[in-house]
Amino acid sequence: MFKFLNSIFANLILAILISLFTGLPVYVTFAFTIGLGILMRKVSKQFNGKLAFDGLATQVWLPDVLPSQFYPENNFLSAVRDLSSLVENNTINLAEAGADPDVLVNNTVYPVPITDVTDVPREVQLKTYDTTNSVVRNAIAIELAYDQRMLYIDKHQKALLKKFGKDAAWAYAPQVNDATKFNNVLSLGGNDSVIDAFIDQQAYFGSCNAPSEDWVSVLDFNHMAKIAKEDKVLYKAIMAKPGEIFYGFKIYTYSQLPFYLQADNTKAALGVAYNPEIHKRSSIFFLGSEVIKAMGTLEFFSRLKDPEARGDIFGYQARFTASSFRNKYMGAILQ
Repeated sequence: MFKFLNSIFANLILAILISLFTGLPVYVTFAFTIGLGILMRKVSKQFNGKLAFDGLATQVWLPDVLPSQFYPENNFLSAVRDLSSLVENNTINLAEAGADPDVLVNNTVYPVPITDVTDVPREVQLKTYDTTNSVVRNAIAIELAYDQRMLYIDKHQKALLKKFGKDAAWAYAPQVNDATKFNNVLSLGGNDSVIDAFIDQQAYFGSCNAPSEDWVSVLDFNHMAKIAKEDKVLYKAIMAKPGEIFYGFKIYTYSQLPFYLQADNTKAALGVAYNPEIHKRSSIFFLGSEVIKAMGTLEFFSRLKDPEARGDIFGYQARFTASSFRNKYMGAILQ
């Protein structure tokens, strides 16, 4: 009854608007809108529902899954460079700038030396992420099944954003300790202080002349527990507001950080399951200006009113990337 009355009300409003623009009596325009609606419904059934619903599906189902902001668990992504505006055909074309110019003091030699710029072009292809399909059986018309639609949109959105965050955390972590790229991996013993290691990372980033306004740290919850035991005041301050600056770093927490191999302190492969016999947990450090994220196209795929499934089958495909621009200025604490 509610849907019926809502439909009548919508048609009445449309009829009044048409009447204002055309000068026709309202009862005429109202009859026209009702008749047009019945005709469209019959045409839709003639084409198995696809004619009327395919366009509607894109308009109704697609905008709700687009992340207006990254999921709270992925809030560390707010501290990195967002290059979504530069995406063309799901590709980003960038260039790595060459060396800085020398600075002459009290120069007396002319002409002043000239150095050609030597930018290195880089092309970044966005990865393709597909959700497995969901089926809503015996669904009523999509435009009226609001609660059911939002439930499954939310599931697909969470699945995509969870994967984005996990891939990004892995990409922002150093592969191995490498002083030539200013990557510092600190391996701690079971009783070593996490706060002391944090301060050591602060000293290292400072000694590398890394821009202090871009320092970011993403802490593993096991390390956060150790910090709580070492300094409960600091722990409460960190947890109170993500992104607050402590020891020079904007601090975030995340539960899907990469693991490192105990044998040689190198980063384990993306997606491996944690094994306490061979892995160490990590907290990571990076420069926000040295890592990127970018969102490309988002596509909705559907087979509505499927005769075999007796329902609507749908899924999403997203293009996204998260990477370190030069694999420099990163760190990790392992324990």
